[in-house]
Amino acid sequence: MATLKLISKKGSKAGKEIRTSTGIRTYLGDPAKTDAIINYGLAGDRLVEFFKRFPSARSIPMLNHTIGYSKLTVCRRATNEKIPVPDSKLTLGKGDDKSNWIEKRTNSIGGLGICLARGKGSVAGKYYQQFINNRRYELRVHAFNWIPKEHWRVQKRLGDAKEIAWNYKNGGHFVTVHNPQSSKTFVQAVDISSKVLEMLNMSFGAVDFLVDSTYNVYFIEINSAPGFSELSKPIYIDAFEKLKGLSKKDIFKLAR
Repeated sequence: MATLKLISKKGSKAGKEIRTSTGIRTYLGDPAKTDAIINYGLAGDRLVEFFKRFPSARSIPMLNHTIGYSKLTVCRRATNEKIPVPDSKLTLGKGDDKSNWIEKRTNSIGGLGICLARGKGSVAGKYYQQFINNRRYELRVHAFNWIPKEHWRVQKRLGDAKEIAWNYKNGGHFVTVHNPQSSKTFVQAVDISSKVLEMLNMSFGAVDFLVDSTYNVYFIEINSAPGFSELSKPIYIDAFEKLKGLSKKDIFKLAR
């Protein structure tokens, strides 16, 4: 078995839950006692600072090393890979009907900052995305490359049709899909999730989708450090317990 260590954002409740429940400790500069590091959402300047503090970590394999792309960048890359994504762009032109677009932050958590487009041109720190106004529901796929795809967990997110975003603060809530292999829609979402992990060179993530009234599936984003609910916490604890049981050889294959 491999000795794993975890890194996450300061104050991350999910990171704390993983440490407490699995016994995977924080990396504190002990390379001789660490086979691989799990990166639970540390990106950008925070990851740079981590490596400055612990330069020894640079020589240790890391799961989810290459995270931190902006949401617009991920959408554009997915479009190039022929993955269905709502049209996304930085600027609305004269010919665009702003009622068909929403504003989203290029980097955000929990759906913060999502609203109907208020104008045209560009907005600092935001991008525009086509508004799918005939949503039937949203989906989240909890994807882990060390677990067979048919065992990935799928959840529906439901909310008030009048709300632009179905995040928790707007009354949105998840329900578990108990047999995702029985539905072509859910299987498609799982397959796309696998492609997104491969595209971004990630080992795990929570992949979000919109499903419209005719069951078209649109990828919208991937979360490298999803927060825990009563439904999601056991999914991640179980996944990381399984990760702990892998051989060093298998761990090294994941830490690309």
